[in-house]
Amino acid sequence: MLLLLPGMATAQQATSQVIIVKSSDNTYFKQSIETLVGKLPRKAEYQVVTARELADGSEIIDDKSLVVTLGQSAADAVSRLDRANPSINAYLTLEQFKSYNRKNQLGVLLDQPLHRYLAFSKLILAVDSIGIIEDQKNAPGPRQTRLLGDLELELNQYQIDPVNKLLPVLRRLLKQNDALLMLPRQSIYNRDTLKGVLLTSYRNRKPAISYSPAHVKSGALASIYSSPADIGMHLALLVNRRLQQPDYQAPAFEYARFYSIATNRRVARALEISLPSESELRSALDRLKP
Repeated sequence: MLLLLPGMATAQQATSQVIIVKSSDNTYFKQSIETLVGKLPRKAEYQVVTARELADGSEIIDDKSLVVTLGQSAADAVSRLDRANPSINAYLTLEQFKSYNRKNQLGVLLDQPLHRYLAFSKLILAVDSIGIIEDQKNAPGPRQTRLLGDLELELNQYQIDPVNKLLPVLRRLLKQNDALLMLPRQSIYNRDTLKGVLLTSYRNRKPAISYSPAHVKSGALASIYSSPADIGMHLALLVNRRLQQPDYQAPAFEYARFYSIATNRRVARALEISLPSESELRSALDRLKP
């Protein structure tokens, strides 16, 4: 059933300027939609549908509509319509976005810029070296290497593959670095591996900095991430610009513009780490503008 909010037009009344397609009904998408809709122009018409509803009635989307998707299922559903106009796709990691390889897509990533992750790690820990784990498909580029000098931080990358398994690689990383930086890689950090990663980090008395607040609850020291409201604000900027400039040529994807911070004081005490307050961290990070 089509979800109607105040000020929305039904498909029978008019074709919406903005159609928001969500993968499912959950509180995260709801908060992002509320933030986005609250920043749309008063005259903007919009509809909210689920990916399943879209599959049942794709006639509600025409080439004049600006489509925003939330989550992978929604992005998949819209891509199957083979529309000429680009869509704005949120709640995707860089890893997921790269797997699409489709034209007319603008990705609003869950990933923070690497410099922001590194600056956050440096501020919170004052470490000299930090390690990341990648799979065979990812490798650091020249820009990532250049940023390390800016922060006086050594970044070491470790690769997992069929021969080099995750936990042995992680133990080597923890032995050679001051901390672990977990990047949004579902192929590496998932429900099957997360407990082992965080427990190994804790036992080696080396903190883990993550991309997810859920990981902080499970034992990571801290995370920097985009909240549903952060994502909604980012979407609002892009949607409003596209409404004002329909021919605006956007990049293929954008890293998260807005961020939130979560810390685990219990883990900090256990590792004898003195944590700044979250407000102090944000103020210091904002001054760096990573």
